[in-house]
Amino acid sequence: MRILLACALTACWALTPISVRAMPLFAQRYHLDCGACHTVLPELNAFGISFRAHGYQLPLPRHGTTGVALRYQLEWERDPAVGSRRYAPGGVLLSNADIGAVSAFVHYNLGAGGGPAGLYLGYLATYNAHTQSLYRLGLFELPLAQSPGQRLDDLAPYGYYGAHVGLNDLPLSSPRWGAQAERKIGAVSVDLTASLGEFQGSAYGGKPVSTGEATAANSPEIGMFLRAPLSRDFAVGSDFITGSRRIVPAGRGGFTDSYQREGLFANLRVRKNVELQAEQWFGSDLNSDGFGTHAGSSGGYARIKYYVTPHAYLAVRYDAQATPFIARDVVYYAAFHVTRHARLIVQQVQPIGGPGRLGAALTVGFPWPSNL
Repeated sequence: MRILLACALTACWALTPISVRAMPLFAQRYHLDCGACHTVLPELNAFGISFRAHGYQLPLPRHGTTGVALRYQLEWERDPAVGSRRYAPGGVLLSNADIGAVSAFVHYNLGAGGGPAGLYLGYLATYNAHTQSLYRLGLFELPLAQSPGQRLDDLAPYGYYGAHVGLNDLPLSSPRWGAQAERKIGAVSVDLTASLGEFQGSAYGGKPVSTGEATAANSPEIGMFLRAPLSRDFAVGSDFITGSRRIVPAGRGGFTDSYQREGLFANLRVRKNVELQAEQWFGSDLNSDGFGTHAGSSGGYARIKYYVTPHAYLAVRYDAQATPFIARDVVYYAAFHVTRHARLIVQQVQPIGGPGRLGAALTVGFPWPSNL
C-alpha cells in the first residue's frame, strides 16, 4: 500500500506542468534549459550524456556562469540502522571551468552520515572533434552503464557495482585516479582506462566502512568498455577490467590478489517512455584471502523504467550478487520534480528473504538562475 500511495502521489505531481531549469553552471554558459540535458535531475538524458562525453563543451556562444553550484540532498530512512540517523543531510559542490580546449571538473562532497568531506571526482578533460576522442586525467568514474556518482537514478547501489570479493575491497563504483580515453568508431564507443589508485567512499560523503585491512593498487588496473547501438532503440555492450591489489590484513603479512571483472550490458527502449536495461558481471580473484583461494563472483541487475512525463519516472529493479554469499533485492522507486530545482525520490528496497527498507530523498540545486 505504501508503494501504491507513493506511485499515486508521483503521478499527481508528474501530471502538473513544470518548466524545469538547470543549475546555472552549464545552463548560463550556453543558455540551455534543464530539459536539454536532464530527465529527472541529476539523471542525464541522451543529449546530456553526449554533452558530458564531449568534455562539457558545445560549439555555441558562451556566457558568464556562477562557476560553483551546490547540490543538497536530505535523505530519510523509516528504520535506520543502529547508530545511523533517520534524517541524513549531505551536499556536493560542483564546479567547472574551461581553459582553452581543456575543461576542469570538480565534484567535492561535503560529508554526510558521519563521513568526512573530500574530493569525489576531479579531472581535466579535452575533446578532439576531428578524431571524436575524449581524454580525462585525474579522479574519474569508470564508464559504466549506470553512473554510481553523477547520474543518480535512485538511492541504492546497483547490483554488483558495490561488491567486495574476499579481502579485495575495490568495487566498480569507486572513482579511480588515472587516465581515460574514449573514442567513437562509427557508431561504436570504445573506452580505455588505466588507474593506480581510488577513492573509497560515497558521492555524498557517507561514513566509510572499515574492512580491517589496508589495500592499494599493486599494479595498474586496465579497463576496456564497449557500447554499440544495434538500432535506434537497442544497444549492447561489454566491459573488461584487470588488475592486482596489495592487501595487508590486520595482524598478518601482506599479499597480492590478481583480479578480473567482465560485464555484459543491454538497453532497449520501447516506444518513447519505457526503457529496459540489464547488466551481468562475472569476477575472478586468484588470491582472495591471502591463502591462495580462488574466488569466483557474479552479479548484476535488470530494470524496467516508465517515464510518466519527461521529468518523472516509476521503476522496478532486480539486483543480485554472489561474492560468494548471495544477496538479492527488488527495488521499487519513483522520482519526479517537485519544483523547477528539486527532485523527490521515494524508494522501497525489498531483500528477498528479509525485511524491507523504505526511504526517500529530496535533492535541491543551488543557486537558482537569476531570471527566476
